[in-house]
Amino acid sequence: MILRYDGSPAGFLTLAGRAIKEKWRVAAVHRSEGEGDLFGAERCIATDAAFAARVDAGLRSRLGAANRRTLLLALLAEEEGAELALLAWLRLGLRLGPDIGARLADPVVNRVHRLARRTAHEQHRLMGLARFERLAGGAWLARLRPRHNVVPLLGSHFAARLADQEWLLHDVERGCAVWGRDGRWRFLPRIELDELALHPEEAEIAGLWRRFYRSIGNDARHNPRLRQQFMPRRYWSFLTELQGEEGGRPEWRAFKPPAE
Repeated sequence: MILRYDGSPAGFLTLAGRAIKEKWRVAAVHRSEGEGDLFGAERCIATDAAFAARVDAGLRSRLGAANRRTLLLALLAEEEGAELALLAWLRLGLRLGPDIGARLADPVVNRVHRLARRTAHEQHRLMGLARFERLAGGAWLARLRPRHNVVPLLGSHFAARLADQEWLLHDVERGCAVWGRDGRWRFLPRIELDELALHPEEAEIAGLWRRFYRSIGNDARHNPRLRQQFMPRRYWSFLTELQGEEGGRPEWRAFKPPAE
């Protein structure tokens, strides 16, 4: 059987809960919705938020919070074919309980942990590489192009860091965002940005930061390979200090705060 779902964590939990409960033999899982086929070999699993919440609570109880986080991180890696491995991992976890986290010699467990580590590594990296610029209305906007779907994982960090500000983290490829204000934050699965100008002082401040960055550089110790290790080239177009080195300055957009 081939299963399809909408690509969201709640969608996968819905799919996993049904597949395990009904003992489906799953050959493949795709992150795209469809109508399924007439003979039942392919099914589209509609997301059921209430059912997904019950599955999630059950996983916390049976596997523990650490293993549940491993599952989420591995899912957000968005690697092709990962869902099939996660289904196998869940079935094994329901037999082993919390001990599944220590079974790294098992190929399925090992793959899930590797996926989770990649996502966690990028999450940690972007806590330091997100660059905010001030908009004309006073809010702050950071645009990101992460390899993995890590923007939903950054909300708590920036809500604490920018507790007295209004801000938006926007994943430009996936079209999702995290919006925060007054120490609270909310994940927005889809947001459309309208054209809006930067704050009048922003260009001057960005220029000062670039000049400072270049003034403290030491040409004798310049190491492009090491810099790319810590600041991969895929992030350069949104790093204030490197604008002009790779692709020029991106076009700026801003947002209308979502209704609360």
